[in-house]
Amino acid sequence: MYFSAVKSIYSIFCAFVGLVILGLTFSTTLSSCHSNTAPTEVQSKNGPDSLLAVFNKRILDDPENYLLYLERARYLGQISQYGDAFKDVQRAMELDSNKAVVYYEKGELYWRQQDINKAFACYKRSIEKEPDFVNGLIKTASIEILLNNFDVAMTHLDNVLKKEVTNSQAYYFKARLFKAKRDTVNAISSYQTAVEVDPEFYDAYIELALLMAAQKNDLADEYYKTAIQLRPRSIEVWYNRAMYLQENGYRHAEYFNQALTCYDTIAKIDGNFSTAYYNKGFVYCNYLKEYTKGIENFTQAIKLFPSYFQAYYSRGVCYEKMGSKKLALADYEMALKIKPDYDDAALGKGRILGN
Repeated sequence: MYFSAVKSIYSIFCAFVGLVILGLTFSTTLSSCHSNTAPTEVQSKNGPDSLLAVFNKRILDDPENYLLYLERARYLGQISQYGDAFKDVQRAMELDSNKAVVYYEKGELYWRQQDINKAFACYKRSIEKEPDFVNGLIKTASIEILLNNFDVAMTHLDNVLKKEVTNSQAYYFKARLFKAKRDTVNAISSYQTAVEVDPEFYDAYIELALLMAAQKNDLADEYYKTAIQLRPRSIEVWYNRAMYLQENGYRHAEYFNQALTCYDTIAKIDGNFSTAYYNKGFVYCNYLKEYTKGIENFTQAIKLFPSYFQAYYSRGVCYEKMGSKKLALADYEMALKIKPDYDDAALGKGRILGN
């Protein structure tokens, strides 16, 4: 199983009731504080109290500037002080209720609270106020895709590209739209355009790799390598590349060892990632027929995750292949103790007892 490639405003796109989540990617900082754009996310090394004092001072110096209230509201939302954040948005709305960004930022607060219906209403309101408001168009389109309203979403994305022909997010969501419609050719084309426009668009490279992997196209590995260059400590990309390599080792024998190297890298990044050891064991056991090394890695996976019934079963397979029937039986029984309806372990036990 591959890691989900698509992230959200947090780091993983939250699941919402009543919607089939396809996933979206949004930059945390969407734009700077110009007249019709969202305020910039700000971070401080001196802690939240110090930063909040900065926002407060700006507002004291210019109390009629609605953008300053939105700036503080965004920050308050980031630290989950939603009551005060909504008050700031309301104050900004009182100062200028005709600006799209006011409704957009209100939508962002609802989005952070996982209230997608209210967020969606605010995003739509933002583009009613300013039909060419790019952030609102993109966010609205992303939700329309989730709702399978593809024509509406495409219209919004086309409007973005009329204003900003090099907007990589618009191409990215066009690709998601095509993917949702099972139009792989156009999905790939749009993802490729997204990375041409923005060569550091990590999520688009991951999506391209996944689509190419599904087609057994070796370009998948090239896209994974590029994504690794962008985020060398991303377990997601190392894991997905490893899965691609091990699943295609029958075409290129060297892929198996490359997959093992990927899992070793994951273990260096996160030594508690038990699946990396399990998958290493799987490669050794099922592809390379090196059962002793398979046992070593399955054992490490079990140490990290004692309820890893698949690891017990797979270690049992290694023992069985090596002729250690008592050890194999013990592992099959342990797998069944954890998961009584585990058919593979039941069959393994039956093989041992039948002999």
